[in-house]
Amino acid sequence: MTTTIAPSVLANVAVWVHDETAGQLVSSCGFPSAPEGFPTNDLVQTSINERRSAIRNGEDGSIEIALPILLTNEVAAAVLFTVQVADDCKIALERWTRTDREELGLTESAYRGLKHFETISPYVKFPRGSGLPGETWDDRKSRIIARIDQSKAFMRAAGARKEGLRYGLGIPVMTTEHELGDVLVILSTVDFPFQQAMETWLPSEDQTELNLVQSSYAVGISTPQRLTVSYGEGIVGQCYASRIPVMMHNSEEDKSLVPLFDQGARFALALPIFNGDRLVQVLTLFG
Repeated sequence: MTTTIAPSVLANVAVWVHDETAGQLVSSCGFPSAPEGFPTNDLVQTSINERRSAIRNGEDGSIEIALPILLTNEVAAAVLFTVQVADDCKIALERWTRTDREELGLTESAYRGLKHFETISPYVKFPRGSGLPGETWDDRKSRIIARIDQSKAFMRAAGARKEGLRYGLGIPVMTTEHELGDVLVILSTVDFPFQQAMETWLPSEDQTELNLVQSSYAVGISTPQRLTVSYGEGIVGQCYASRIPVMMHNSEEDKSLVPLFDQGARFALALPIFNGDRLVQVLTLFG
């Protein structure tokens, strides 16, 4: 097992947001730099046109994941993650959609180094409220499981232990306030984490602040000492106030992120999660 902090396998992140003047999505931010112009990547276009997440294996061994941010079924933003994996990397990227029996079944996937997991997963179905995909569906919010290999909520925990999987993240794509489009699931290991840290934040009843609800930090990372942020404060508060993704490449605008950047984070990304037109959660990823 890794004794030092392993870097995130994310090689590139591109973010576009809807511009009312242009009437379409335009470049917003990214890592290592913002994309140029409008989204021309065909996987992103599929994600935008079909209002769903999308996964694709690249010819160079990379994996691309496109995620739309839907606001009342309109695409408010689009994100493209590119994963660059080493030969010994283990990672699972999955898209789960509703079946005619009102369960979630595997629709798209990309696996590396997970032969057993890859074999069994197409046969697994998740009722609403069961497993990471089913809980994400039921909550209608992103769901983090810091130790999927030990969690009773993770129905494939035995397979996760066998393969060395540790971190789990489920992200819902809601086509309306109550209707689920799909669930994007990301599973990774200590040695090859998808992200160095991930957090979910919920707004208070009066919407003046947000509270940390779930978190997972890669092995070796000291957690930032913040549990509450004010409206408009830092990356989380700015995302909630602006209702669009916010990215930072250093801690100059948010001093609470100093520990994460000091420990090797290259960027911080905050994503708004909507149910219809309600912003119900902010998801932060540090890569």
